[in-house]
Amino acid sequence: MTRPMSAADIHEIRTIGTVVLHPDSGKVVYAVGWADPDTDSNRSQLHVHDGTGSRQLTRGHADGSPRFSPSGDRFAFIRSEPKSKPVLMTSDWGPGEPVAVGEFPDGVIDFRWLDGQRLVILATERPEDQVGVDDEELERRPRTVRTLDYRFNGRGWTHDRKRQIFVIDLESGRQRRLSNPAFDHSALAVDPAGDLIATVVASDDDSDLTGVNHIWTCGVDGGNAVQITSVAGSWADLCWHPDGPLVAVGSLTADRVGFYFLHRFDRGADRSWAQPVRLGDADINVDVMAGISPVVVDDAILAPGDSRGATVIDRYPLDGSAPTRVRGGRELVGSFDSSRDGALLVASIASPTRPAELWDLSNAEPVRLTFLNDELLGELDLSEPETVSIESTDGATVEAWIHRPPESAPSLGQPGPGLVYIHGGPLAQYGYGFFDEFQLAAAEGFTVIAGNPRGGDGYGEEWATCIVGELGQRDWADVTAIADHLVSLPEVDADRIGIGGGSYGGYMSAWAIGHTDRFRAALVERAVINWENFAGTTDIPYFLPIYMKATNESDVEAIRRQSPITFAANATTPTLILHSEDDFRCPIEQAEQLFAALRRNGCDATFVRFPGENHELSRSGSPRHRVERLDIIHEFFRSHLT
Repeated sequence: MTRPMSAADIHEIRTIGTVVLHPDSGKVVYAVGWADPDTDSNRSQLHVHDGTGSRQLTRGHADGSPRFSPSGDRFAFIRSEPKSKPVLMTSDWGPGEPVAVGEFPDGVIDFRWLDGQRLVILATERPEDQVGVDDEELERRPRTVRTLDYRFNGRGWTHDRKRQIFVIDLESGRQRRLSNPAFDHSALAVDPAGDLIATVVASDDDSDLTGVNHIWTCGVDGGNAVQITSVAGSWADLCWHPDGPLVAVGSLTADRVGFYFLHRFDRGADRSWAQPVRLGDADINVDVMAGISPVVVDDAILAPGDSRGATVIDRYPLDGSAPTRVRGGRELVGSFDSSRDGALLVASIASPTRPAELWDLSNAEPVRLTFLNDELLGELDLSEPETVSIESTDGATVEAWIHRPPESAPSLGQPGPGLVYIHGGPLAQYGYGFFDEFQLAAAEGFTVIAGNPRGGDGYGEEWATCIVGELGQRDWADVTAIADHLVSLPEVDADRIGIGGGSYGGYMSAWAIGHTDRFRAALVERAVINWENFAGTTDIPYFLPIYMKATNESDVEAIRRQSPITFAANATTPTLILHSEDDFRCPIEQAEQLFAALRRNGCDATFVRFPGENHELSRSGSPRHRVERLDIIHEFFRSHLT
């Protein structure tokens, strides 16, 4: 006898994180993560699958990001313990306890093996006058800022500490900074010959205003630093192919929506860098934002991409010829790895009714290697979504997914209530992943429709960019069409529908209540409400001119036309506003403005603030808050729609 899913079930779900193959044996090391209610924290530990079964490899509080040395005789990973900064751990491959390496007071962010004895590390470095100063004193001191990138969501205050590149020798313990402490660094790649390190650097004087960055290389001794990009762009990830070229994920320009492609950088006989060459002509966003990196194989690069609600793996030949699909279906591919010859391919894969598990994709018939959630899933009566195509008002075709209540869900009347959900981003997509929020709503008796309006990912660059400068137009038409489809279903009561979403989805929900009274309830979560204020408070100030094609100085009227606060006086829909107090992406003052406007308007408004959480509450917030958030949302919709 199965049962409906409950919010507390998220504590039982196990997910697969980073996946890496041993370079010779074919064994797979992977991270298993879960939300631990006992410690009210997010945990993860490393496991290894040897071809016949799995065993646990580490027992830290939160272990992740494993990487093997080039020969495979050692491996390293990042460990986080409660109230401590992330530490780099190394171990011989085999029996033995891992040991911490290096001294990085603010924690290790990322790393690469340089050779079997040395590692390249990305870590935050404090100014000299803060070395040895305890955190309480640092919190007391006034903060002096000179650029707009003085804080960042999830990272905290960044005004006086930049991410730097270090090399550490495991035998001697000696560590040395290679990078310029004036600049912030991200992404790492190591030349297979062991001569150079590549990194992404925010090195322009106005990078904080524009979001642009460059790719630099330097010698492993820190010398011969060279900027290899002649024009500032937007670069997110790097890998280095053994045949010579450096491959970068990003865009050659930074003044438009961050739709990313693969680019090859070649060196001539004189060791100078040629202009980048785009690999392939596929109209697909190479999505590395979830921490999924490209993988080097023979004469190509395997890269993740978003396609019509799925995340796929495409093979991009180094010669620039057309990419081919390696893996793609009604699923979300997460972290993956391949042997150099491509004969072995393993990946984390999720579907709408199954959280991510580890799969062997080496043969025509995939083999599932882990069964982390089988016991829980055997108890649950889940909703199997239906994919539909919807014609928008101007003829555009919009895809959406309908989650209907399972048989075990309570009856909320015939016909019953429905919910429209809009994704964040806007460069994101709904689709074929396991989404606990939709399963829980369906388990409560709601019919949920989650669509991909224009401005989102998965349907090409034109689809993603056509809303620029006109937010609330084509995308709102598509949301309206999605709502129309929902109410056309015989099982849905047109007088009992709600709308909700987070970030950009919250923006569209706030837009909706200012433009229609068709919704009986609205959820506005971590949203942008007023672009005029957002320009001076967000940690990504360059987002405004990219999406608005305007600034407060150039065309404030255009900004106001695209701001939900402008239309809040029209709202009559009961609204739940959810926001995190440490959200630096969409600061909580945005929610405060909407709440005040709705209260002045006499609208039924409830404002819930989560202390100690940031923009990622729904995904990586504390387990207790995640459950409380879900309970609050569904109690709100129950009270207004049932």
